[in-house]
Amino acid sequence: MSSGSRGSRHWVPVERRTPVDASIVAKRVPSFPIVSRVDVSEVENRRQSLKSKGLRVGWNAVLVQAYSKVSQDIPELRDVYVARPVAYVYRHPEPVASLTIHRRDANGQERLIWARISSPHALSLIELQSKIDRFTTAPIQEVYRDGLRLERRGALLRRFNWHLLMRWCGRKRAKHLGTFSISSLGHLDALNLYHPLVTATSLAMGPISQDGHCDLALICDHRVLDGVLAARSLQLLTDTIRKASFHD
Repeated sequence: MSSGSRGSRHWVPVERRTPVDASIVAKRVPSFPIVSRVDVSEVENRRQSLKSKGLRVGWNAVLVQAYSKVSQDIPELRDVYVARPVAYVYRHPEPVASLTIHRRDANGQERLIWARISSPHALSLIELQSKIDRFTTAPIQEVYRDGLRLERRGALLRRFNWHLLMRWCGRKRAKHLGTFSISSLGHLDALNLYHPLVTATSLAMGPISQDGHCDLALICDHRVLDGVLAARSLQLLTDTIRKASFHD
């Protein structure tokens, strides 16, 4: 290759617009992570036992249900900070989970979609897994219609929409973005501590070691949560995970 050769430029793919927009608005969120090393061996054994019977429950379902229950006991986990017109904290009446799902579209292109589940604590793990499976396998046009519609809009309109959600209306922000999110890469032997935060808190899980331990990380918006309460929330989450019931 000659020294004068140059690379190429191309437009940002449509499927990358939401991650780009989320990264831009998340820069305003002062976030910090709390990480705890926990023993999940008993839960993993029960999960694998269920799998041997032909029923699969992924760790995302376990985390979503457990954190939703913790959010019922610690209402601050349902708070979101709203900056306009006057700064205030809005508390949503129910937990709303937002899951980041990696999948392929109809053209085989890899992309991310975001799935929302309201009041997941009221669902069994089997029911939660069924909902997650639908977001993973159903046509994207069915399960991510609003997101696709937003991605097709121009940059100014998209950014204005994000601005309204993040800075003006707490109720709509909780409804459309969630009160907490799950973004876990443990199945790929990785732990993501610094993904864009557009909810008040986000939960990430690292890989499970041979002795049944893993790292649980809680990423928090410092405007609504301090380190002490975050650490207590993580402790309660650990206890709740260990009590997970895999029965209907």
